[in-house]
Amino acid sequence: MPATRTTLPGPAGPLAVWEWPGGEPPALLLHGIGNYGRVWDFVASEIGGALRLVAPDARGHGDSVAPETGYRPEDFVADALAVMDATGLAWPVVVGHSMGGAHAMAVAAMHPDRVRALVLVDVGPEIGHEGGDRARRLSAGRPDRFADEAAALAYLRETSPGYSDAVYANRMAHVFRRTPDGALEWRSRKDALLQILGGPARSADAWRALEALTMPVLVVRGTRSPSLSPETYRRMLSVIPHVSGLELDAGHNVQLDRPAELAEAIVRFARDLGALEVLDRLR
Repeated sequence: MPATRTTLPGPAGPLAVWEWPGGEPPALLLHGIGNYGRVWDFVASEIGGALRLVAPDARGHGDSVAPETGYRPEDFVADALAVMDATGLAWPVVVGHSMGGAHAMAVAAMHPDRVRALVLVDVGPEIGHEGGDRARRLSAGRPDRFADEAAALAYLRETSPGYSDAVYANRMAHVFRRTPDGALEWRSRKDALLQILGGPARSADAWRALEALTMPVLVVRGTRSPSLSPETYRRMLSVIPHVSGLELDAGHNVQLDRPAELAEAIVRFARDLGALEVLDRLR
């Protein structure tokens, strides 16, 4: 089922938003740093219309506004609320991967009445050193442009090996834009990525926010990921009040490595919410 694109007003300017039609409850999908809304294509395909899905390009990424400044967590929270309001997502399941997961946690902590449930994909209050170093290295050290598609694809295969041809085709279609002289440049803005990475570190405040969450939470960890350690994952399962966990044989980009398993988990989690809500009304 193909995604449709709309451009919606955001606090700092226009936001590109992708949507897949489907059933209830709806889900808001927030992507990681350097990515784009259509990185969820493979998960959306596996969900197959079971849920309505809405996935914005985050500010500084994709085809959304890229302001000079304004990359604090609260700025991304404001964007998420604007997308929810404009698309009629009154009470969605919020799914976030990596940076998007950090923003999903912030939305849930700051506006718990707006979030039906939370799915955190390979993200927690603490980032593994190897995962953080890799994000900084790829964001700061990437070439600004590539002479042609062959050079861009070779860079993607070198820096992020092991994906299918379909994943690389998705990334080529959405991570780059063509310049008037025929070269390719990144859609994400490098100084935006560096501002995000240079922002406040997740801390004890983030752990306290997790402890205070009132909605159901699903934590998904890629067992080959350097970003969410087994220790942090286990601690999250011990401190979040209404939590379940799932580990998949995947790297950090679980949505690309294991889209079918992740999609199944999201749909099952969303459908279980209905039974929980009925029980709550009967109590």
